[in-house]
Amino acid sequence: MFRSVFMCVFALVLAGPAGALAAGGVLLEAPDLKWVLVSQAGGSAVQVLDLSRGVTPLATLRTDGRGRLLAVHLQREGRRVWMLGERGLDVHDAYSGRLLEHWALPEGLRPEWLEAGLGGRPLVTSGERRYEALLGAAFLVPAGGRLSLR
Repeated sequence: MFRSVFMCVFALVLAGPAGALAAGGVLLEAPDLKWVLVSQAGGSAVQVLDLSRGVTPLATLRTDGRGRLLAVHLQREGRRVWMLGERGLDVHDAYSGRLLEHWALPEGLRPEWLEAGLGGRPLVTSGERRYEALLGAAFLVPAGGRLSLR
């Protein structure tokens, strides 16, 4: 069984590109870290696997209560995994699986994509608009806009 799991992961690693991917079954490869992030289509969890010593699970990250997983982004600095669900954006510590922060979606926002912005922080795309996760904000805000958190 372990051998077949390893071979499936290995085959997926060879086929998968790095970066932010839309979830339809997510496979995100980080060759410099020797990590693979895997999720099932329509699922709400991401398994972080370390391939440096065989296939070693590091953490299982979940979008509990946020709906189906739409996209994943690995921020190499700080080893953070950003997960876009149907109802919010989460950032997790890839080693412990701990939820570090959550941003709700503004009313009526239908998230479509997650892309790397300045400093490696992701931007959420919905139609023609882009939204960002500002520290201290409870929800995503339009990218490039001026916002006061007072």
